[in-house]
Amino acid sequence: MPEAAGKRKAENEVNGEQPSKKGSAFNEFTGVFDGLVQDILGLLPKELPDESLAYIKKMCHYTCYGGKMTRGITVGATYADVARSRGEEPSEQAMFVAKVIGWCIEWLQACFLVLDDIMDESHTRRGQPCWYKLPEVKKMAINDGLILESCIFLLLKKHVKPYNVELYHNCVELFHEVSFQTELGQLLDMTTESPEGKLDFSRFTLERYKLIVKYKTAFYSFYLPVAAGLYLAGLTGEKDLELTKEITIAMGEYFQIQDDFLDCYGDPETIGKAGTDFWSSCQIGTDIQDKKCGWLCVQALMKCNEEQVEGIPKSVFESLLAKIYKRSK
Repeated sequence: MPEAAGKRKAENEVNGEQPSKKGSAFNEFTGVFDGLVQDILGLLPKELPDESLAYIKKMCHYTCYGGKMTRGITVGATYADVARSRGEEPSEQAMFVAKVIGWCIEWLQACFLVLDDIMDESHTRRGQPCWYKLPEVKKMAINDGLILESCIFLLLKKHVKPYNVELYHNCVELFHEVSFQTELGQLLDMTTESPEGKLDFSRFTLERYKLIVKYKTAFYSFYLPVAAGLYLAGLTGEKDLELTKEITIAMGEYFQIQDDFLDCYGDPETIGKAGTDFWSSCQIGTDIQDKKCGWLCVQALMKCNEEQVEGIPKSVFESLLAKIYKRSK
């Protein structure tokens, strides 16, 4: 079991946040991060050169550590709530396992974001250049995303399997299931445009939007951490999981609608999408630029007549540069 790392060194900080400024749940969760990274490095083949180990260590710190980490923290919170509802105190060992599973979710999140940024040609992530934008990374980020995903199963095998074999198998199945669902969501998102890359607003429907949100966001961001916490608490019944899925998908939809709004109207410093070059510093998010099937676009289309819809590509997307330039003045 890795020991709490204490205050993280400045060179390993991401996004300039000090854990001491957060609540105790955040501190306890982040306290095991460095130990888990060391676990991963220790499980790598011994013949790997030092530069490979250093690269993977940097990648884990750069891509996994940052943001509010609510996905990871939710695993322990779910387990603890269930335990206390039974009149039990959460055990220290189970809470550590919850942190491990929680960090596995953060590793999965990092995998998705690294690959998503490449596909979307994004510039920044959490207030810093996207991983693939670093000159020493570039296209290697594709393979890095796969390595990040593999780290999940190294950690589950090392820490969860010795604790409870049934829990380990449930978690492995859960991560595989949710990963595939999220990949389907990415497919739905990326194929909103026609194969020729032209805008096809017949695909920008509320039904498709909800489907994208359900598969791309809700399953891994909301269902996965709660379901993992229930598994840890011993709740594996189909009825419990189906009800959990229904509630968390609704929560995911609410979250994504809010995120779409903030992508356009949010404060860049608050939401971590401030840019470092002219293009990205003039905008907040890139949903409109990327022609995404977002909440704002879907709602606008629902209020448009056919003539107005035909005018949208020119009036919105082709004039985007001018609007961004005006915002930057």
